Amino acid sequence: MRCPFHGILGGMYAAAFAALIYFAWPAWDYYRLPLQERPHAEQHADYKPGGTIGHGVGILGSSMVLLLFVYSVRKRQWLGLRFGPMNRWLSVHIWLGFMGPLFITLHTAMKFQGIVSVSYFSMMAVMLSGFVGRYIYSQIPHSSTGDVLSLKEIDEQIDQLGQTVASQSIAGEEILELTREYAGRLEQPRRRGPVLWLRILLYDLTRWYRPWLFRRLVHEAMPQLKPAVLHELSAVVHKRSMLLRRRAFLDAVNSVFDLWHVVHKPFAWIAVIIMFIHIAVVVLMGYRWIF
Repeated sequence: MRCPFHGILGGMYAAAFAALIYFAWPAWDYYRLPLQERPHAEQHADYKPGGTIGHGVGILGSSMVLLLFVYSVRKRQWLGLRFGPMNRWLSVHIWLGFMGPLFITLHTAMKFQGIVSVSYFSMMAVMLSGFVGRYIYSQIPHSSTGDVLSLKEIDEQIDQLGQTVASQSIAGEEILELTREYAGRLEQPRRRGPVLWLRILLYDLTRWYRPWLFRRLVHEAMPQLKPAVLHELSAVVHKRSMLLRRRAFLDAVNSVFDLWHVVHKPFAWIAVIIMFIHIAVVVLMGYRWIF
């Protein structure tokens, strides 16, 4: 059964994109004007960074960026915040980190000048690096609640899935051997860096056809297997092969993930600190929104 959370998350993305289109579409001609001509445009009062709409989407986007830090609070269980699986917190964190910068982009009216531009481009660097971080994160085995699995837990899951394969097939040992071939070469990687990640990426790009290929090979070897059993067997083997592969590359992936944090966090703090300075200056200069 599909988790209701996925439907809610999909609705959040749909609502956010709908809001972006709602605000941006009427101002498309305004955004295309040269900066020196904008003050004479009819829409300038609404869509300039300090305008009714421009200021409003800036407040919305900034609020979403600040809410990103709630994920760190939950991750470290500060302030007694412990409820909810980490994978769902991460999904909302990604939603905020993707949609917040887009609303702030509308707030800028495509005008990037001064120290605030440093905050903006730092924020965009955080957003783009977030996609990279999400991919690296996906290479680390996690439980259904999003917690990182220990090596012992990974091995236990691999053994359990192996037993499931053996119990479902009259040629269990042959299928288990095919599982290793299905997962690709599993020796500990001798090379790291770009070569290793190119190898991981190529495997992921070709992963879509492996279940089909596996089912075809098994069907040729054991045509007596019913289609329903074959599909169930394929799903188990697919999961086991992914665990085998990710376990083999775990040390290398963890090292890169640690390095990614070193790069990701400074840009986030630069963006937020300059954003606070920008907000403080705006308030001190007497700019208000609708209140």
